[in-house]
Amino acid sequence: MYHKLVAFVTIIWFFSSPSLGQELKKPISAMQAVSTVDFGYLPTLLARSKRFFVQEGLDLKLLVVSVRVSVPALLSREVHFAAAGSSMPAALKGAPLKAIYYTYKTSTFQLIVRPDIAGSQNLKGKAIAVSSPGSSNDQAARLMLKKLGLEPGRDATLLSTGDSQARLLAMESNLAAGSAVNPDVAAHLALRGYRILMNSAEVYPVPFSGMAVHEDLIRENPDLIKRWLRAHIRAMLYIRKNPEDAAQVAAKELKLTPEVALGATKLLMPLISADDPGGFTENRMRLNLEYSASRQGGDAGNVAITQVADVNLLREVQREMGIRCTDGYQCK
Repeated sequence: MYHKLVAFVTIIWFFSSPSLGQELKKPISAMQAVSTVDFGYLPTLLARSKRFFVQEGLDLKLLVVSVRVSVPALLSREVHFAAAGSSMPAALKGAPLKAIYYTYKTSTFQLIVRPDIAGSQNLKGKAIAVSSPGSSNDQAARLMLKKLGLEPGRDATLLSTGDSQARLLAMESNLAAGSAVNPDVAAHLALRGYRILMNSAEVYPVPFSGMAVHEDLIRENPDLIKRWLRAHIRAMLYIRKNPEDAAQVAAKELKLTPEVALGATKLLMPLISADDPGGFTENRMRLNLEYSASRQGGDAGNVAITQVADVNLLREVQREMGIRCTDGYQCK
């Protein structure tokens, strides 16, 4: 009886243990710096909630710090991942940083106005709250105003107030008639009677909410990056396929009401590429370079995309997952 039990347990162990092709990945620690935990990082939050990082053998920690800290930390390799938008100015000046992934195929700002503003014509002579001069938020606001037939600085004042909470307060206190805000803030305000006039995807179609790494990490530990990429791509595809469940995760992680979370998820879902999750097109990245360089007073005409981005590992992971992008940068 004893020998039969041992044989039975051995068989159970053999079939339940990882096979050669299913060997569990050894956990790798990684640090991702974010400026704030908000809706722009929904794939990261969902991947953590659904244990995609754990399944990829990655022990990921989120570090909430300002961009003034995250870029130096990335340069000194104290963190593994940091915002691509903040890293690009340094990369344009020669820093060894590369964007490896973008969540959205275009910018995600929503131009929202107070309930008493009936339309764009009522914005003339009013103030629009922006985060800071030269920021992507400021750039998006300017382009949306121009699309609406208003010249920034002449027909409408741009009021620099800071983060989204400060911009919300500016609208509530009647200091500003509107602002370019993130989808979750827009969804929240829409339930209170505010109006969404347009979204920045129409005028500012640049890859958005990306992550960058140090060049040394690409050379020395590509496996860490691939695990991180795979978890994020899985999360992006999950959001597109299961928006209601993704919204529930967002509501829990960001302490939002279910209505706001679902509204914001529906605003963002079309901006996640099904054909090229995590990637970008050459035209849109070139546009991003032009805007980034102009904010620094430079010329992006002679800047190669390879100076600021490296998608080789992304393309490798996509192929391994059976994803065949067609129009993205270096897809073919």
